[in-house]
Amino acid sequence: MPRPLPDPADAATEADLTPTRATVNLAHLRHNARVLHTLSEGAPLLGVVKADAYGHGAVPVARALAEVGVQHFAVATVPEALRLRRAGIRGRILVFGAPLPAFLPAYVTHELDVTVPSAEIAAAVETLARTHGPVRVHVKIDTGMGRIGLAPGEAPAVIRRLLQTPGITVAGVWTHFASAGDPDGTFTREQLALFEGVVRSLDGLDAALLHTASSSALFHVPESVHRFDRPLVRTGLALYGLNSRTELSREVGLRPVMRLTSRVTHLKTVEPGTTISYGRTWRAERRSRIATVGAGYADGYIRRLSNRAEVGLHGQRFPVAGTVCMDMFMVDLGAPEGPGGEVRVGDEVVLFGTGGPSAVEVARWADTIAYEVVCGVSARVPRLYLDAAEPSDTPA
Repeated sequence: MPRPLPDPADAATEADLTPTRATVNLAHLRHNARVLHTLSEGAPLLGVVKADAYGHGAVPVARALAEVGVQHFAVATVPEALRLRRAGIRGRILVFGAPLPAFLPAYVTHELDVTVPSAEIAAAVETLARTHGPVRVHVKIDTGMGRIGLAPGEAPAVIRRLLQTPGITVAGVWTHFASAGDPDGTFTREQLALFEGVVRSLDGLDAALLHTASSSALFHVPESVHRFDRPLVRTGLALYGLNSRTELSREVGLRPVMRLTSRVTHLKTVEPGTTISYGRTWRAERRSRIATVGAGYADGYIRRLSNRAEVGLHGQRFPVAGTVCMDMFMVDLGAPEGPGGEVRVGDEVVLFGTGGPSAVEVARWADTIAYEVVCGVSARVPRLYLDAAEPSDTPA
């Protein structure tokens, strides 16, 4: 018969029983929020915590942001918002997604702000206000993203109707830039002009927040913040210390919030000609020491990193050898007499973060973006929360 598990108070935590973990530095998060608030010249921030705060943990992230004065949050779905409410987050929560009419009563019950992307949803919200009580809305205008939102030509009439409906507060009007990270900014400025045209055509928006600026727009098109009297800055990726242009992160002092590590679980020395992993895509050109690392694509270490990525070990970089597996991947430590000869089972391996490559580097190797890298860290990877600044950290 198996022996019963010991009391959790006497046993190792689950995080101590897996080689892979994501360390989330809340001090860095708060630092980044202060930096972005300064860049926005005091405009309020809307902390984007959808997708479990881009994999960082929505509840601890929202709590940390609230500590530095962030009062607006955004998620993608109603269940994401409910998790925040159940955790005691009392700030305004905007649900970005286009709502299905059947979901609308939950917005009133849980004091959530509704995205209105169409005349049909506007009509449903009017009914909601009559049957369930006051409701707050943010009207979305599609100026070129092509995803959801009212066309600029139809938006004024819909907004006027909402402004005149008892029980409805137009809390915001917004749009989403399609290429805010483009340093040229031409299309972004065209979108901004369309949005401004709608706003200028309307009276009665004195209480509404006007939000066009994302993290990228804050860097590349600052007028998307400063052109409005009541701006709101939607900060997502930059809150987590990430930017596709590393030099910008360095210039403004953003600090990476997540560090993903695993451990060496096995070591061996192979002879020239030995192949490694599925498909035999890597072959030893010399006598080589190979480390097996206890993480794989089920943890979010993307399979596309096979034979492309590097990891940090003992302060040096070593290449991934062969195909990344579901739960493991291999690293070429080089000749046994080289620096990799000092590696031992149990040693920490930095997949991204301090001591290894940045999340942006990993994204480039994987032909993707940093959003996918951090969002992709799976739920089976424990998050450990650190609350101490690490000034030596470099921007991701």
